[in-house]
Amino acid sequence: MVKQNFIVKNLVWMILLTCCIIDGCGNKADTFNAEGLNWYNKGKYGEAMLKFQKALELNPNHYEARFHLGITYYMTNRVDEAIVELNKAIDINPKDPKAHYNIAFAYVAKEKVSEALPEYQKAIELFAANKDKREAEAYLYKAVAYSLIEKYDEAFAACKKSIELNPLIEDGHYLLGVCYYKKNMFDDAIVAFKKVVSINPKSEKAHSLLFTIYDKLGRSEEATEEDRIIKQLAQERRVKGFSESPPPK
Repeated sequence: MVKQNFIVKNLVWMILLTCCIIDGCGNKADTFNAEGLNWYNKGKYGEAMLKFQKALELNPNHYEARFHLGITYYMTNRVDEAIVELNKAIDINPKDPKAHYNIAFAYVAKEKVSEALPEYQKAIELFAANKDKREAEAYLYKAVAYSLIEKYDEAFAACKKSIELNPLIEDGHYLLGVCYYKKNMFDDAIVAFKKVVSINPKSEKAHSLLFTIYDKLGRSEEATEEDRIIKQLAQERRVKGFSESPPPK
């Protein structure tokens, strides 16, 4: 009985020791992940990678470190490696939308739109389940992906959904205008681009397309006004760029 009690006590001690080791590794992995984020936010991507990799050496299933490593690879144009790491993050936690969302951008960067679209859709569903405002943004980028492969009807539908969720999403109205423009629905395109400039009066791209449409339709006065605004905005941008330039040494 004494020997049995000794064995049981040793077993309990080993279990507790193992738990402590695991907890210790987990805490250390969290620390490395936090340090990696600190370097990442400073734009020191090489240092950030090393910290995320250290975290994953201690805990290969550390979702945040795996996700952050993937994002860091993406930021340094190592897109293939980013896709690998983000897929691993999805395997660890398929219910977090951010890995799905960001891997979609990576697929678009590789011109693999057919692989990006279901990832955007998965992110949309998860954002919606979490009542996350990024659902509108995800619909917008899904629309962009459709437009890249010239599926303008699908892009139009996704764009409309984005605007329905967030009526002030500037790029949503802009892309909607582009979709109308591509379908030669110029009056509707004008309405969409005017909505853009009501949200952001300094949107040069919206003014540029308004000028193009007015010029195409022979509406010379409106085209002239848009041309004036475009030149004024360009001048303001140049002056601002000059004022923000460092003084000569």
